[in-house]
Amino acid sequence: MSQTILVVDDSLVSRMMIKAIIETHVADVVIIEANSGDQALERVTSDSDVNVAFVDFNMPGMTGLELISALKNILTIPKIALLTANIQDEIRKKAHEAGVIFMNKPVNEQIISTFLKQ
Repeated sequence: MSQTILVVDDSLVSRMMIKAIIETHVADVVIIEANSGDQALERVTSDSDVNVAFVDFNMPGMTGLELISALKNILTIPKIALLTANIQDEIRKKAHEAGVIFMNKPVNEQIISTFLKQ
């Protein structure tokens, strides 16, 4: 069964790394890639069947938490990870309140693969 995974990060290098890890660990996958919250919202619709999302916190325009809130208004995504190098307790608390997993950047293959298998 195919999975659809959303990867949103303003860093091309981060998106490429995350995509490569996903493709190594998920056999039948469609990856929707976006470099900002606005672009992500343009690329998904209420008909999109997104199983997992990896969302960067610090992006131009809206933050990752703002994007997650907007996505929740149009989609149900079972697993969402907020990726950030900003390890402030306030951001962790907001991620927890939003019901998403907080991941410190830089992420690595073990962190992403473990999240995908949960």
